[in-house]
Amino acid sequence: MKYLQLNSSAEVKKTTKTKVVKMQLFDSLTQYRGDRVKLARLAKGMSGEDVANALGVTKQFISKLERGYPPADAMLSQLANVLGVYDSFFFTPRPHPLDGEHCHFRSKRSRTQTLANTVMARAEILDEFIRRLEVEVEFPVLDLPDVSELPLQSPSDIERIAEECRRYWTLGLGPINSMSNFVESIGIVIAHVSDVDDRIDAFTVNNVRPIIIRNNAKKSICRYRSDIGHELGHLVLHEGVITGDKVTENQADHFSSAFMIPRVSFINEFPKMRGSHLDWNALEDFKVRWKISLRMSLYRACLLGLITPEKMRTGFIHLNSKGFVSTEKGDDRITGDSPGMMQQAISMLDDHSWEAVLEDAMIKPEFVRDNFGINRPIVPQADNLVSIYKYKNFG
Repeated sequence: MKYLQLNSSAEVKKTTKTKVVKMQLFDSLTQYRGDRVKLARLAKGMSGEDVANALGVTKQFISKLERGYPPADAMLSQLANVLGVYDSFFFTPRPHPLDGEHCHFRSKRSRTQTLANTVMARAEILDEFIRRLEVEVEFPVLDLPDVSELPLQSPSDIERIAEECRRYWTLGLGPINSMSNFVESIGIVIAHVSDVDDRIDAFTVNNVRPIIIRNNAKKSICRYRSDIGHELGHLVLHEGVITGDKVTENQADHFSSAFMIPRVSFINEFPKMRGSHLDWNALEDFKVRWKISLRMSLYRACLLGLITPEKMRTGFIHLNSKGFVSTEKGDDRITGDSPGMMQQAISMLDDHSWEAVLEDAMIKPEFVRDNFGINRPIVPQADNLVSIYKYKNFG
């Protein structure tokens, strides 16, 4: 059983750090960081012109601020309010800037670079926020198997790696009830980004504490589970590898399907054909049991030689004709699957500790709420030890 636990040493640390940051802020404008203005603006999803209009200045002035020109104190506070951060945010270096080497970002032609920059900026701020949160709360230890010595050349190699992962985590051969609960139980944070269109699916920040960031505009529960499996695949298969190309994306897709439903289970349970036709009622029941999409079922059946490529394409055409593209028949029969570790960690804190986390991370509560969908309820502090997996029923 894994626990979220309040750090006993956090109490003695929390009162001085914020004061030091504020003293640095008002003592020396030479430490002003224009790149942090740009980071906050991108995370907010605002253009330079948007910020300029909110402040009643020109976009050229905002550009100067981002190049390192320090604003007056009054303008600084207005800028911080617009971007949802504290003034001190602009006077701190970026300790862990994100780039392509730290992120597994799914390639998508329709995605713009501006959109990618927005999500990566949010991810960088979220990473710093979680690092600060971990001063107060102990998260589960990261527990990923080392598969670096296993071959990764063929589809059967990925099947074997997925099977080895299931053995390593003692998951057996049955359905995984909650992909979110499972992934969080092995020390990976899952967060949702808000107000981002569906050209962004999901991506992973592969730092000391991996973070899977998923777009909550995607409504399909099966797509959500598949996305989490895909990002887990990157973490398992692609340590130190720049991803986003067709090969690594296909490998992560294959891992996701093989991990969620092992091939021996799939072969034993995939519905038999009704003559030359797919049995759609049986396929829906199969989908609901394993919590995978009908499309994934057909794709995997073809991959394992249970149906022909022509029959798979016929199945896809049928689904398209019924309007089952982003959602499918049977989705409403599958229980929800959503992350809870970060919300629970925040809920464990008393008001003073929560305020200290925000001030040290230099972001305001509305930034966390609006960008990551996490509200901090004002509740009395409970016992110091709280089980994060009272519902640990993912296997």
